[in-house]
Amino acid sequence: MINGVACNGVQDQVRPEQDVSLKTLSEMTGFPVEFIKKELLLDGEEINMETLRESMLRYLEQSMFES
Repeated sequence: MINGVACNGVQDQVRPEQDVSLKTLSEMTGFPVEFIKKELLLDGEEINMETLRESMLRYLEQSMFES
């Protein structure tokens, strides 16, 4: 569940403008909040899905070029 929205399958989509708690993201992924903030260069305790996707894509692209 992300901010009261069930995430059980494809039908349970999160809108791009919807905020996601970094604590919830941490619980879902198993990564500590501080690690997520550091690696994705984030501030605050919530992020909208569009910004999260952009940050994750940037992180993945950087990781690929470092290997």
